[in-house]
Amino acid sequence: MYYLKNTNFWMFGLFFFFYFFIMGAYFPFFPIWLHDINHISKSDTGIIFAAISLFSLLFQPLFGLLSDKLGLRKYLLWIITGMLVMFAPFFVFIFGPLLQYNILVGSIVGGIYLGFCFNAGAPAVEAFIEKVSRRSNFEFGRARMFGCVGWA
Repeated sequence: MYYLKNTNFWMFGLFFFFYFFIMGAYFPFFPIWLHDINHISKSDTGIIFAAISLFSLLFQPLFGLLSDKLGLRKYLLWIITGMLVMFAPFFVFIFGPLLQYNILVGSIVGGIYLGFCFNAGAPAVEAFIEKVSRRSNFEFGRARMFGCVGWA
């Protein structure tokens, strides 16, 4: 049971847990938050989701290049972590008011933030932790299991 003594396994397992816990709490309630709290129509909700998807498509290849170039340096992981910490303040103080002000501007800003943090960030996080798992001699799947539990 060498996993009990491997600090990288526990650190990244807990990172997976909290990352996917936040994602699992965000995804099901995001459309409800848009409609009930911000009074966004269904067609405008589609625009918001399209913006998130568009920026996800743009960020994923960029993150692939960055993660290959950075190797085991944690810069991208720290940026994503910082964005996760600022997740609730972003929704309350920036995203919600922007959607009330202008749906297109709010969609673009929200698409950049959410596309960066979740849709494009998840593969970058998984690729980084997979590299660390090979270097630190622990199975990636066992650490990834924490993310599955966090999502549930």
